[in-house]
Amino acid sequence: MRILIVTGIFEPESGGPAIYAPKIAGKLAGAGHQVSVLTYSSKSHYGFDAQYGFTLKRIVRGNKSLNRAKMFFAVLSQARSCDLVYTLDWFAAGLPAALASKLRGIPYVVRVGGDYLWEQKYLESGQKPITLVDFYEKRIYRWWRYRIFFWLIKLTLNGASHVAFNSDRQGELYEKYYGLTKTSTICNPVPSTVVLSRDDLPERKEFVFWGRFIVMKNLTTLVRAFAKARLPSGYTLKFIGDGPRKREIQSLVSKLGIKDRVNIMDTMLRGDAWDEVKNSRALVIPSWTDISPNIVYEALAMGLPALVTKENYLSIRNQLPEMVDPNSIDDISAKLEMLADDKKYRAFAGAFRAILFQNTWDDVVREHLTIFNNILNQKN
Repeated sequence: MRILIVTGIFEPESGGPAIYAPKIAGKLAGAGHQVSVLTYSSKSHYGFDAQYGFTLKRIVRGNKSLNRAKMFFAVLSQARSCDLVYTLDWFAAGLPAALASKLRGIPYVVRVGGDYLWEQKYLESGQKPITLVDFYEKRIYRWWRYRIFFWLIKLTLNGASHVAFNSDRQGELYEKYYGLTKTSTICNPVPSTVVLSRDDLPERKEFVFWGRFIVMKNLTTLVRAFAKARLPSGYTLKFIGDGPRKREIQSLVSKLGIKDRVNIMDTMLRGDAWDEVKNSRALVIPSWTDISPNIVYEALAMGLPALVTKENYLSIRNQLPEMVDPNSIDDISAKLEMLADDKKYRAFAGAFRAILFQNTWDDVVREHLTIFNNILNQKN
């Protein structure tokens, strides 16, 4: 099978699709399929690009309209020799990919792992942050400033041969508000890696966030909560990543007088990032809504305890020992204090590492191929 994968972000950038794209592409290529990847990127190439077992083309970002035109023509060119287009984005890269696929008469599949309209257009506009569910239930998506984007996303999704979600809850939400019918859920995998089996306390008194610096991640609330928390001496907070809110976070850290206790690091490759955080106290994800963050499954595989927003659609949600309220600085602060208590930390870490959920990359690839083969069989 000849598969073209389209994504808005890719390694070494931070974010779910940046991690997911190279993994699924590599696994499909390893299974004997011909795989090509198209992505937006800050650079035309990186030294490590040659390591991939698939063809990779980076489209350097510039003007937004020009970006989408470049993506459209790139997909139009490459789709000619493909059986199917698989996009991990449904607007910035997904919309031009959908249009090009339609022109070529090539079926396309969309994987939805976030919400562009709520995350990029609403939250990043400076509006009061709210959860994903509230954005739709309060019908904010119908405001005039969002209506055209909603219509274009609906066009992209309804034109797809299939739409895959990584959580049942978001699938239900989209079926209701976007009128989708050809959907399924493919849960994120728990990576196979060496679990940190440790009965002793971690080496570092450090809480860590790794991901994109955007409003959705609610990082200013985390900074304020860390500043307020009554923590023992030596506790620090580390951010690893990039994004449009980096300067805002740096400014807040300076304003609160905690620069000596907060370390903000540039984005790095997945393996390097895990080496950097594996001996930390805990991963903290306080997002306004985080649908099914792949990093939580990776933390589970590593044995690194994760404190996650209660506004999540993770398949392991009911097994999480504690969650945080993204609306409450006090709640996040109290949970950080809890994790700084050695006895409570041991109980939390033990409960987190005891979570049971099996879903390998082989399972994920098998589910993808079932969908892809069904689509191509129907076409033929």
